[in-house]
Formats: sequence, structure tokens, C-alpha cells
Amino acid sequence: MPTRRTLPLRSLRLLLAALVLAAGVGPAAALATAPGAAAARAVDSGPHQFPRSATLPLREPQHRGVGLRRGPKQSWEKKVRARYAILVDPASGAVLWSRRGRTPAPPASLTKMLTALAVRASLGLDAVTVASRASVRQPARRLALKRGQRLTVNQALKSLMIVSANDVAVMLAEAAGGSVARFARAMDAESELLGLRGSSWRNPNGLDARGHRSTAFDLAILARAVLQDRWLARVVRMRHAAFTMASGRRVTLTAHSRFLLGYRGAIGVKTGFTDDAGQCLAAAATRGGRTLIAVVLHSPDNAADAGRMLDWGFGRGRSVRTGQRLPAYVAPASVAALLARPPTAVERHPSAAPGDLAAAGLARGQATPAGQPAASGGRWSWQDRRRMLTGAGAVAALLAAVAFAVHRLRQRA
Repeated sequence: MPTRRTLPLRSLRLLLAALVLAAGVGPAAALATAPGAAAARAVDSGPHQFPRSATLPLREPQHRGVGLRRGPKQSWEKKVRARYAILVDPASGAVLWSRRGRTPAPPASLTKMLTALAVRASLGLDAVTVASRASVRQPARRLALKRGQRLTVNQALKSLMIVSANDVAVMLAEAAGGSVARFARAMDAESELLGLRGSSWRNPNGLDARGHRSTAFDLAILARAVLQDRWLARVVRMRHAAFTMASGRRVTLTAHSRFLLGYRGAIGVKTGFTDDAGQCLAAAATRGGRTLIAVVLHSPDNAADAGRMLDWGFGRGRSVRTGQRLPAYVAPASVAALLARPPTAVERHPSAAPGDLAAAGLARGQATPAGQPAASGGRWSWQDRRRMLTGAGAVAALLAAVAFAVHRLRQRA
């Protein structure tokens, strides 16, 4: 009766070694040479580096902060879970700490800081805005206005900043710019004036839109500008406000910011949330005569993250210097003046990576810059080629081991 042949022990060992080699080296080489991997590694390599993909890893060494150059990561920093964050001293402009501070991301309702600044430079507080068809159709947070109802700019700005009313944002944009599209162009021009090098705007309320992006660094500039406007600075720290519309309707505004209501010394500035942006917050607080601003984007708990950053800044981080600094303060210009300016060709992003910001903004919309396929990457370096050859060698070793084992089995049969 024929006996069943089993694989020799030596062949099993060779096969097992080849499998381990292929599993350990091959995938690593494939990952290292995959399109976009180099860009993902460079997310935090410097203040002017932008990723080639908007898909950012959540758990990896790039979560380090630029403010801590030596020693192990401190406990507060490990607990900050925001994907993008920055802590600045607005008086000096010094950046105390940041995480992907110049990487573009959806800013949600933090957009309304720029809307408020542009409106303040364009319209008097007693001017009247009228609810249009476009404004009353805005989703999410609204003042529930009806078409034709009126608000003064004073009332509208309070509604914008305290309860983040999306319909009021459109009302103000139409009053200041004539249309949302014209106001969005003015927002981009205002960004150029204020030094927001990583931002592009599509609407005045921050609802998710393709290409609507900003950075924690740019949003810190806007938060500082809001605090420089004495009237807006008073508004963003209000917990309650009330007014009566021209129609006789009584409106009560109540802030729901957990940071503003619960953090000692909090003075504003703006909360935000959308599905794409996650929880966002531009937080400012004053202690001992010193004011700090923390911006967090895409956070699971924006109030807690901002609080930890500010606690560190008022304590052990007081003397930290990273070498980064906000640009000098520039007063916002009116929408009319911005739209009247002749168009200029301005390179708003570092020439070392001209397509990076465009790729970061378009990747969420499943698109890529013209002329660059979705899976394309830069030229491979010799290290990438070496990894690829190593992976190919591992696969070849595996195939050889299998062929050898099959050959031995046939000989013994």
C-alpha cells in the first residue's frame, strides 16, 4: 500500500525562512516606495512643507510638537489629540508650539472670524442687512430667519460670532460684497493682505466645500486680528446677548462653547464643527496680564485640547521659543477696496513644492491637479530603488524555495 509522502524537514525550514523574509521585507519595501509615502513622512518636516495627500495618519511620530526639541514628550503633549494645532503669544507673535500648523485643513466655522473682520471693515454697525432666499436656505446652525427680515450689522455680527449662524453669514456677505461669490473673492484678497499663506475660501460660513481650506497658523493670525478689534473682542467673550429685530421678534443668543464657559480666563474666540473638519476651536485666554491663543483643528475634544495647550503655555512653556513667528499685524481692508484692487500673480506657497497645497486641497474631493495622475508621485531615489530590489529579491527567494520543495517531492515520489 503506497505511503503518503511528507515534505522533508529541511524543505520546510527553507520554505518558512523564505516566507518570513518576504513578509518582513517585501511589504516594508512596498510601503516605502508607494506613491505619496514620502510626502506623508514629510508632513511635519518643516513650517513650509505640505503633504501630497490630504489623507493624514493619526498615530505616528509626526505628532511631535516643534516647541519641545529635547527630551521625552511631555505628558500634556501626548494628551493633545487634535490633528492640527498651534499655540501663539499674540503680543509678540511668537509660536510656542505647533503640530502640522501649516498644513491646510477644513476650518469649519472658524471661517467666520475672517467674515466678521471683512464686514467690520466694510459696513457700519447701524447698517441694515436683509435675509435673502440664499441665506434662509442655509443648513445647520441658523437664526431661522424668513426671507425679507432685517437685522442691523450689530445684531448680525453678534449672531454670527456667538451662535455661529450660517444664514447670517450669507446675509452679511451679500450686504458687504453683493454676492457670496464676490465676497469669497474678497476673502482670498484679504488673506493675501493679512499674510494667510495657506488659506483659500469658498464661502463665508465655513460649510464643507471643495478647496475651502486654512491652516492653524493662518487661523491664529485671524484670532489675533479679532482680538485687536475692540468691538469684536467684546462680542466673542459674551456668554449671552439679546436684541429685538425690526419685525418685533425678540432674539436671545446663548454661547455653547465649553471652553468659553469652563476655562479660567477664557476670552473667546470661535468654535466650529463640520463632518470633514471635526471639532475646531480658536481659543484665547488671559492670565497674569498675558494673553495666549490656541487653535485646534480636527479634534475629538477641542476644549480639552486647547485647555492643555494653554495650561502649558501659561506654565512651563512660558519661556519656550520655536523660532516661528506670526507676521506683523495688518488692519483688514474693506470688501470694496479688496475687489477694486487689480489682480496680481502672487506665489502664495513655497516654490519648493508648488503642487503640494493644491494636492492637499483636492485629495478630499477625489481629484488631483491637472496633468498629475491620482497615483503619481515624485521620482524614486536610489534608496527607493534599493528597497524595491530587496522586496523583489525576497519574492524571488520565496518562489525558488517553493520550486525546490516541489522538485524534491517529485524526486521522492
